[in-house]
Amino acid sequence: MSIILTAVLIIVGIVGAVVLLVAVPALFGMMAYDTMKSPKAAKSESRDSVTVIAAERGVARAFVLLGGAFWSIAAFAGLYNFQETGASAALMAAAIPLVACAATLIVGWYYERFTAAILAVASFAVIAWGVVYGFEAGVWALMTFALIGPMATAAVLFWMARREQEAYEFVTATRPQLAFVFAAHSTLAA
Repeated sequence: MSIILTAVLIIVGIVGAVVLLVAVPALFGMMAYDTMKSPKAAKSESRDSVTVIAAERGVARAFVLLGGAFWSIAAFAGLYNFQETGASAALMAAAIPLVACAATLIVGWYYERFTAAILAVASFAVIAWGVVYGFEAGVWALMTFALIGPMATAAVLFWMARREQEAYEFVTATRPQLAFVFAAHSTLAA
């Protein structure tokens, strides 16, 4: 049984490394291409741009909030229950993810592309951390589903929201008569 498990872990590790080696350059290439082409890529007037942008931003912020809450609770519970350090040390450890969450939300409110890049780099830093410290399969699963995945998803959503905001501004700047239509539609939806 252990030989089969070892073989599966090795195969999954190799396939994961290959996917990572292909996905990282592809992701950065898509971000670079998007940065160069986004002002020219006007969106269709029929698409509800304001709602799409708000949904992308909202979901990205929700990922950041839920991630901060999860890791704060996990840090507190881990230190308080398993290491028996006491409430003050556990609260200090729980404050670290909350401060990081607040900083991400504050910076991401105005600088979405910068926040997307920082979240992408942080995702890769967690992967490097796991490789250096040799995480077990259970730790990899937890980190993938509770840290790497949500950070990467939030990064993509912040990036997409910024791109669509620029496209919306481009459409309304080149055709000012549409600005009223989009503004009136957004007030009706609210």
